[in-house]
Amino acid sequence: MTEARIWDRLAGRYDTIVRLFDTSYGRVRERLATDIPAGGRVLEIAAGTGQFTIELARVADHLVATDISPAMVERLRQRITEAGLGKVECAVMSAYALDAPDASFDAVFCANALHVMDEPTRALAEFRRVLRDDGVLVAPTFLHGVDGFRRTLSRSLSLISPFVAHTRFGLAALEQAITGAGFEVTHAEKMSGLFPLGYVVARPTTDSDALREIR
Repeated sequence: MTEARIWDRLAGRYDTIVRLFDTSYGRVRERLATDIPAGGRVLEIAAGTGQFTIELARVADHLVATDISPAMVERLRQRITEAGLGKVECAVMSAYALDAPDASFDAVFCANALHVMDEPTRALAEFRRVLRDDGVLVAPTFLHGVDGFRRTLSRSLSLISPFVAHTRFGLAALEQAITGAGFEVTHAEKMSGLFPLGYVVARPTTDSDALREIR
């Protein structure tokens, strides 16, 4: 089953599922005004049904909120319409092949998605491509590999749910994946939860040797 079809199947109950794991979401929303550049162009990846979209729209001059799942995007559009936010563009888009020119965004926000992607490094390379050299990546990601208990719990959940962690990150491994894609991590912290949240802020590197390796 493709990633899009998996998330289409979950769209109707996604908000209910999120409530099991959203302990740190309030803290993430508080940080957005600090970590996302005010008045810029922002790309939201894996927006789902809009858990953070309204807060991003309050900061951005223009927000493009995307998800790989058409069903998720339809629910997201409904939420945006109900909130009366005219400066948000909602689009079906794969994180692996973003429909955007190089260096076209001031910020990329990708929450709780890298660990469930089949190819997170491919997605991170696309984030780097569409970011301006002075832009910022904010990537809160659930840490399914932070300790033995969470790894075991994650594996058990994968047996009964399509909501699977393909990569069980610890915080250091998450930082390593992001820096390996052409970023310099400027902030990283672990937020509490059933699965802790690795909150990472990073800037594109301008090191020419590193960029040649990525490309």
